[in-house]
Amino acid sequence: MAGLFWVDGKGCLLGAPPLRDGTGIRLTDVGLEVFGTETGSWTWEQVERVTVVDAPVRSAFRRGLSTALSFATTAAGFGGPEEPPLMTVRVTLAEGEGAYEVPSAAWPAYSEREVALSHRLLDRFTSGAARPSLLTGWWRASDCPVALRPAEREALLEELLERWAGR
Repeated sequence: MAGLFWVDGKGCLLGAPPLRDGTGIRLTDVGLEVFGTETGSWTWEQVERVTVVDAPVRSAFRRGLSTALSFATTAAGFGGPEEPPLMTVRVTLAEGEGAYEVPSAAWPAYSEREVALSHRLLDRFTSGAARPSLLTGWWRASDCPVALRPAEREALLEELLERWAGR
């Protein structure tokens, strides 16, 4: 996971892979594809803007506190979170806007900076200044651990944005 993006050998998703009866959003160099319970696809030239309006965001302190509380309740036998929170992805086209719910990839939440950097990268995709293969190329070239820490994800997004600045 890198910011709002789930990156693996299969490609790049916005949010996490869809839940059993859910929706997913795949990002490719050609465009954006909604799949699962809802479907649709558009080229980047058709997409005016992509935003995630309700990504779970917390400060580092609150993320740590939430993680500790979740581990404690799970260890005490009260169970833990069964499914990740859902985020609303708004896709704006010339003919209107669509809203799609996708699962969050960050548990328990993203940092504010991580969400802001992810939106900057999404803006680059819609403007044609960058392509999602930027993320999949990074994933293939790295020995990426299963989960990067929030500061590592922020640094990665900053590096990718700098690499594509002025292109």
